[in-house]
Order: sequence, then structure tokens, then C-alpha cells
Amino acid sequence: MKSFIIATVMLLSCGAIFAQEQTLFGRTHVTGGFGGPIFEYGLNNKLGTSVGGGGGVVLKHFFIGGYGIGSVDFEYLRNNNDLEKIDIGHGGLWLGFTVPTDKLIHLYASGRFGWGAVNIPVDDPNFDFEDADQIFAMTPEAGLELNIARWFRVAGTVGYRFMYGANQNRGYSNEDFSGAHWGLTLRFGGF
Repeated sequence: MKSFIIATVMLLSCGAIFAQEQTLFGRTHVTGGFGGPIFEYGLNNKLGTSVGGGGGVVLKHFFIGGYGIGSVDFEYLRNNNDLEKIDIGHGGLWLGFTVPTDKLIHLYASGRFGWGAVNIPVDDPNFDFEDADQIFAMTPEAGLELNIARWFRVAGTVGYRFMYGANQNRGYSNEDFSGAHWGLTLRFGGF
């Protein structure tokens, strides 16, 4: 009788284990959200200034969200090719990591992965359009973040933008839009 009771208890315990709800992010808890501006400044004058914004959901030390960023400051390309304006824009997924977030100054790392376009106006009085190349951009960066207030954080970073998809037939290449930068990200929200 004793073995029958033990076997029954074990069988019922197994059923209770399998009855638990399973989820992909079962132990992940949303701890906040944020939004704010992003600034990138090219190092060695290769990249121009880029300005944009983004936002995301904070999952303890990680965050996931979206961003959009653009620039019209590629002076060295305009001078070489007699172009009046070159602009670039891209947006997409923004992933990041901060640790230890409870300290005044802590590590910050993020990666932005997005799609966009490089636009060059075509200088022809008969046509009013721009030559647009579809591009893919990856921008990993790392640095330090400062907790200004419970709802406001500032991150100073160094990163590198990798660009793919530029049309080499127009006299520029992926390397013209790729390069090192330092960045400033302001995040407003709940952390």
C-alpha cells in the first residue's frame, strides 16, 4: 500500500509539472521603457553628424526597441563629385545592455540594425528625382552611461557604422558611409 501511495503522488506530481504554462520569455519581466534622441559624430571627419531618435522596452539589464537616424553632412563626398547634397537615413531594431544599472556610472553597449537609403539628387533640369540606393546599416557601440535622475540617463559611446548596399557606379562605396563615430544618447523613461 505504501508503494501505491508513493507511485500515485509521483504520477500526480508529474502531471502538475507538465500542466505549467510554457512561454518563450517566461522569466523575463518588463521593468520599464524609454525614448529619446540619438546623436552620432564622425571621427577623423569621415562621417558627418547624424541625428535621430529611438525608444524601447527595458527587460532588467537588456533593452529592445526601434530607432531612426539621418544625416546630410557628407561634405568630403560632395566636394569630390560636385554634388549639392547627399543624405542618408536608416531605421530598424535597437538592442542594448547596461550593467550594473543601479550604479551612478555603468557600462552601456548597444547595436542598431536597420534598413534605409542613400539619396543623391540628380542634377538634370528635365528630371526631378533622386538616385536612392537601398542600404543596410549595422552600428555596434559601447561606452558609459550616467544616471542623471531615476527617469533620465545619458550614454557616451564609441562605435562603428557598417554600411552595405551603396552603388559604386555613382562614385561612392560602402566605405564612404562606414566609419568610427562617438555618440551621445539621451534616454528618458522608467528604468
